[in-house]
Amino acid sequence: MSAITTLSLKNHATTEVDFVPSKIDPQTGVVSYFTTASTYDGRSQATISVSLPRSGTSSSRVKVKGKVAVPIMDLVTGLKIDECIANFEFSMPKNSLLADRRDLRAYITDYLSDNVVIKAIENFESPY
Repeated sequence: MSAITTLSLKNHATTEVDFVPSKIDPQTGVVSYFTTASTYDGRSQATISVSLPRSGTSSSRVKVKGKVAVPIMDLVTGLKIDECIANFEFSMPKNSLLADRRDLRAYITDYLSDNVVIKAIENFESPY
């Protein structure tokens, strides 16, 4: 198990932004991290959870779920008006090889930096 420490994630300007661990929900296994901001609603959030197969069930898959949320703030009032959200979920057989799990993570990392995905997110362009 990795230690619960500050996440350092790069923003669009490639500046490291610290996401500080803020909440652990023992019931759901979700760990929440927040950035610092001048207002509570102005904080970006990242979450992660790992769900292992439960004994006595037919499930043999491990699920890793996460989310990043970036608030959209009104420039005049300083109030939160919406947010941009990205969710991810990895579902892997518990007997999968480490090499396969590494390939999956590498593919998704590269996919998110591919021009097709960048244009879809930044310009709302469809690949077709």
